[in-house]
Amino acid sequence: MPIINAVSQACLPRRLLTFFASAVIVGGLLAALPAVANAQYCGTNDCVFDNREVSAITVVHTDPGLTTDTPVEPDTGETIDITAYWDTLVTDNSPCVCAQTATANVAVDVDWSDTTGWSVTCTGCNATAGPIYRVSVCSAGECGSGIDVDNGWSYELIVDIAKNRGTCQPSGGVPAVLGWLSHVDYATTSVDDGNLIDTSNCTEGASVSPTSQVFTVTDSGGFDCTFTCAAAAGPTMTITYE
Repeated sequence: MPIINAVSQACLPRRLLTFFASAVIVGGLLAALPAVANAQYCGTNDCVFDNREVSAITVVHTDPGLTTDTPVEPDTGETIDITAYWDTLVTDNSPCVCAQTATANVAVDVDWSDTTGWSVTCTGCNATAGPIYRVSVCSAGECGSGIDVDNGWSYELIVDIAKNRGTCQPSGGVPAVLGWLSHVDYATTSVDDGNLIDTSNCTEGASVSPTSQVFTVTDSGGFDCTFTCAAAAGPTMTITYE
């Protein structure tokens, strides 16, 4: 999978200004704004004293069934495409308000094993240079007896990401505006089959297939400051089967 790591120099505004009281003024200004407005995100500064932030999602495998959800253990797991975005902070009304300054992309493979539990590998992570440094995975739903983990159906994925990347250069020779991590998109590109799990006795049941190969979720912050599953939390991606 190609790794994207682009820094934008266009610095166009990404969100229409909505605080004007006069409808006449709004109409005139909107007509003058470029079509690339309508942004959903601006940068954040969640970890004031750190130069990295941690994005996290929980991934749940389930068969909705007719009356109740049934956990599903994947045969192996899935591949997830992760794309991080950096945007300027909202500070004034210059062309750099909410301007996207950079993106970065990696691919991770998350796998399940009855012997070792969940594991993850990253293609594109750079432990030294970033901007996406590393990933880790922890169990969020499993069953077994004693210290043995027999079956698992849910995990938490955490991603260590640079807080700042790229700049936007306003006109008039004023200093460049720094980009801040704003949101992280997660999208599966490959999802394996699985088996229903009876949690009452922790046994595998019928084989099931995913309803799609593409499931998505966006983590738009607040981002966490400690790279551990216990310290990080985020939205949930539900992978459904039938």
